[in-house]
Amino acid sequence: MRKYREINLIFYIILIVAFFTITSCNKKIDKYRILKTPKKIIDKLGNKRSFRLFMPADRNPVPMIVYFHGVMSKEFKKMDVLKGYTGSPVEETGLISFCRVRKIALLIPEPFYSFKFLNVKATGWSPFHKEIDGIEKIISVVSKSYNIDKDSIYLAGISAGAVLSHHLANRHPERYRAILSHSQAYISEDGKILYPSKGHVKFGVVFCYTRGDYKNLKELCSESYKVYKKSGYKTVLLKDLPPTSHKWAVSYNKLFWKLLVRSGRK
Repeated sequence: MRKYREINLIFYIILIVAFFTITSCNKKIDKYRILKTPKKIIDKLGNKRSFRLFMPADRNPVPMIVYFHGVMSKEFKKMDVLKGYTGSPVEETGLISFCRVRKIALLIPEPFYSFKFLNVKATGWSPFHKEIDGIEKIISVVSKSYNIDKDSIYLAGISAGAVLSHHLANRHPERYRAILSHSQAYISEDGKILYPSKGHVKFGVVFCYTRGDYKNLKELCSESYKVYKKSGYKTVLLKDLPPTSHKWAVSYNKLFWKLLVRSGRK
């Protein structure tokens, strides 16, 4: 009897050790690291560029979304026409928790340069010729330094961030699988619709706008969608999503991701 008790005790100890070992391993696997400018990035004008990386711990290469918010300025709060507008920083998009659950890396570059918008000082990816170099270096360094699936890099942005996504993808279409263009289109800095790259590599494009979006932005999305489609790109247009303002459609993240993966180049 005593012998059996000792065997049972040993058995229970083994079970307890195994349980805590598995639990500990799961915690390590599920851990989502938040890295703030872990690599030094200097753009062509000699300025240090900042970024955040939300990185899942996974043995296999993971897909990555690069997110760009809209134009931002402290002065916007004083303007009636922009009441309720925030520029949709990533914290308001639901993408952080969404990507964490699905083991997707989330890269958030920060704009460096400022410009005049509605006669006030603002930031938000303009002028392009200054911003793009640093951003491309951030994406390149992160994709090479971390466990990123280089065939599954997606760009996503709202408003000015969407415009930037188009410009980045058309400069190097081979680097990105698909882009999400929320509430804006592929336009020049003076607001004219541009034609996409004519190369054999074609990334996917998901357009969308909300019910409360500005009329001119809805029209730009619809027109750019037609231009991409005519140029042979796999694209889709989602119209009149909630909310009733110029904000990120948080409740549609699952569909956005599904369409990005489906529309992306193989």
